[in-house]
Amino acid sequence: MKWTVRILQALVALDFLFAGASKIFSSADQIRELFTDKLGTPVALLYTVGVFEALAGLVLIAGYRSRKAAVASISVMIVILIGATVTNLAAGLMGDAMLPFAILIVVVFLLYLKRDALKSIRMMTGADISASK
Repeated sequence: MKWTVRILQALVALDFLFAGASKIFSSADQIRELFTDKLGTPVALLYTVGVFEALAGLVLIAGYRSRKAAVASISVMIVILIGATVTNLAAGLMGDAMLPFAILIVVVFLLYLKRDALKSIRMMTGADISASK
């Protein structure tokens, strides 16, 4: 199971790293043609998302040794993937929304597999999610 998690983590990290790099290193015209015309999002936002995608991928690769770094990276990825799915659905691009949604499921599964790290973070912060007030 340990190798399955590592391989899955590496694949997701590479996906985010390459997706981010493709946004960062594309020209404004390419970004406009691929994203802005279809989705209506500003070019600057897509460059920002690209930076966050690339950083999340790099941190997830570094998270090979640090579970807390991996959990932080996965949390950022979840936000990005929810945004990508909702943006595509709002633009009426059901087919384009399927890929980020499928990756979202994989990333949430990765977060589930790293639940021990979540428990240690809760213990360090003193947070008890199960306690009702």
